[in-house]
Amino acid sequence: MSGNGERKILVVDNDADILVELERILEDGGYSTTTALNSADAHELLSRGNFDLLVLDDYLSDSDSVQVLAEYRGSGIDVLTVVTYHRFPSCDDEKRLRALGASALVNKQAHTELIEIVNYLLSPRVARYHDGFGHMT
Repeated sequence: MSGNGERKILVVDNDADILVELERILEDGGYSTTTALNSADAHELLSRGNFDLLVLDDYLSDSDSVQVLAEYRGSGIDVLTVVTYHRFPSCDDEKRLRALGASALVNKQAHTELIEIVNYLLSPRVARYHDGFGHMT
């Protein structure tokens, strides 16, 4: 494990195969990961744990990313968020996601791009500009 091991990432996807794949990619990048299959489990984990980043699937079995981020923001959960998708969100959904704190949107099959974005967002230089709701200031 590289020096990123102390950085904790919560990965949420309702497809168990994709969840395992994303977890492997992030762990190979040196990060510590925890996984959840739905928004309810993710909310519980975020409420109890201290995560540096949330990798959130755009559509879950019990919610979608806009609803999830609105709920987290309303309950004061503060975590940088990368939303993963199969099909890029509409312009309106992208605007809503950004307004609710999504720091990046990335195709869940673009593994190299995902790890590059995570590395960038969790770099010490960038992380200090986090405003408390996922926005970079």
